[in-house]
Amino acid sequence: MAKVLVIITDDTYVRNYLRTDALSELRKQHDVYLSADRALSLAAEVEAAEGFIGFYDLDPTMEKKHQFLFNLMMWRHRKKSRTFFYRWLRNSNWHLIRRDGNPAFRLLSYLHWFGAALLNPRGLRIPVLANRVAFPLASAIVKTALKPNESLRKVLESQPFDVIVFPSAAFDSVSVDLVALAQELTIPTVCLIDNWDNLSSKTVFWRKPDHLGVWGPQTKAQAIDIHGFTSDQVHSIGTPRFDNYFAARENPPPAPYPFPYALYVGSAMPFDDIGTLRKIDAIIASSDAVSPDFRIIYRPHPWQHKRNSDPQFRSDEFSRIVLDTQFEVAFKKGLTPGKTDPGFQPDLDYYPGLLLSSQFVIGPLTTMLFEAALCLRPVIALSYFDGFHVNTSKRYFSHFEGMEQVPGFSFCEDPLTLESAIEHAATSEPPDAEVSDNQTVHFLYRDSSPYAKRVLDLVTHSCAPK
Repeated sequence: MAKVLVIITDDTYVRNYLRTDALSELRKQHDVYLSADRALSLAAEVEAAEGFIGFYDLDPTMEKKHQFLFNLMMWRHRKKSRTFFYRWLRNSNWHLIRRDGNPAFRLLSYLHWFGAALLNPRGLRIPVLANRVAFPLASAIVKTALKPNESLRKVLESQPFDVIVFPSAAFDSVSVDLVALAQELTIPTVCLIDNWDNLSSKTVFWRKPDHLGVWGPQTKAQAIDIHGFTSDQVHSIGTPRFDNYFAARENPPPAPYPFPYALYVGSAMPFDDIGTLRKIDAIIASSDAVSPDFRIIYRPHPWQHKRNSDPQFRSDEFSRIVLDTQFEVAFKKGLTPGKTDPGFQPDLDYYPGLLLSSQFVIGPLTTMLFEAALCLRPVIALSYFDGFHVNTSKRYFSHFEGMEQVPGFSFCEDPLTLESAIEHAATSEPPDAEVSDNQTVHFLYRDSSPYAKRVLDLVTHSCAPK
């Protein structure tokens, strides 16, 4: 049996890897130990888990330096993924620039952005220091200033571990420090890429783990083309969050609502959900394609980024829109729309029934649209300018490339076509499972074994004698 150290760096991974059975097969075959960032909102839950051996701490000064280097790397390699440029636009507050109205006001908005971008550490200094001439020196200076995380070193040296496993979004200092320390201690590393866009939207690995577990062929290609991994380092294993969708197809859970409905899913990225819901409310109210008791369930994203539009849902302003009950409870407990609360981690068991019972799913570009496709629902992906936030177009979201080939999945790129898109989705039959799966397998690898078994095989392979 090998000694496997699993490092939890984010609250999301508590939900995705500890609350699921992702590590169950690993525990059967090997000794599994856990460590986590002491600052996690769910730190107590990790501490109570089997195999917990202690926390590590982060140095805020080092964190800022790591993040600065990540942003330099992102800009320097922006031609490898168009989403890198989109991220810089967001980081530099490009939304301050007016796109319409009086030319004088538009000029003033540009000057406002320019002044703010000069002061913003993620603004104009990033392209200045990450250009072809300055980048080698600038990045070398930052790397020299980065000191090893000694708190993390103590965890790694506490026992003779055979392999280190860590979920990651490819944008955290711990991933970098783990690889450096593990190389020093000659311990192989396995990084599990947690989300769909992580390899195409954040930065590039400048210290590479020995093995990378990714969603599927699309993300494997991104790991090779964007990050420079070799093919034998990258392994398509899927994600622990989605096994339950395929099981639910065979044994559908009860519908969470007693009336027919479609689901509107919000995104983390800024989008005018409330204004869009007003339009949808009017469309549904006048549509002959749905019954009088038909409703739209509004499910905000659990970790909304700050937005320029009003994020507050007020039920009395709508006739056919209903707030998702999971969020209704969360808001009553203090969750605030438009703010990120890492301690709020919605129960994954709720999702299959919610999606499978919906007539169709609509929303801006977010991973839950892909989840709806896995549940064989017609999908309307909103990818037009919402009037408040720039860069909502799909051209900046490279991970969505090819989704138009998935049966029932359509992009709405003009608000004037929203009504016809809803009418079509409301009257469409669910996509054929086999045809749909033949397309979605490009994004999400799956086979007859559960995710937990794939993780076991990957980890066992990584610590086998060379």
